[in-house]
Amino acid sequence: MAISTADRGQTRRGLRAVAWGAAALTCVSLLSGCGSKKSDESLGEDPVPSAPSSAASSAPASADPQDAAKAEVVAVYRKYWDAQVQAYAKASPVGTDLDKYAFDKALSLALGELANLHNNGNVIKGEVKVDPKVSTISLDEKPKKATISDCVDVSRWVLQNAKSGQAVPLPKERLTRFQASFSLRTVGDAWKVVESKQLDKPCA
Repeated sequence: MAISTADRGQTRRGLRAVAWGAAALTCVSLLSGCGSKKSDESLGEDPVPSAPSSAASSAPASADPQDAAKAEVVAVYRKYWDAQVQAYAKASPVGTDLDKYAFDKALSLALGELANLHNNGNVIKGEVKVDPKVSTISLDEKPKKATISDCVDVSRWVLQNAKSGQAVPLPKERLTRFQASFSLRTVGDAWKVVESKQLDKPCA
């Protein structure tokens, strides 16, 4: 199946926001990312992602406030990806928790990518693997802020025609394991992903 001009445009833009963050940070830059490790957590099921686990969003208890906050930030980040995988699998945020875990630029980017997917009759199905590390966190600011560095693996997150289920051809040279940075802050008392950046660098 020949890829349309619109689809080519999607492959050049970062799905995320990976505003990534997806068609991946429009559609399919996220389909561009990182290497999986045994510790990596797969997000979504193939071909259709399952609903996020409530346990995954629970940060483990810690006597250190900063350690507890870091655990909460990572949990929210994983739920953000769970919601994205679900939304991109049907090219719609309806029935997902995308707006619960994404806000500001990250949410706008994802909604724009979802609209592009829908308008072009495409979806993205499969799984995304992440291995997040909290690189900075500030609990003294209002709102509180944090940054996550990650190696995102979208090698099994496949752009498909929604009706036929056929994979849409993408450039062979695209990254499928890449470095990315995500900014989070509190909105009220809740942590949310507010911006994502694909660094266009392969994972180390």
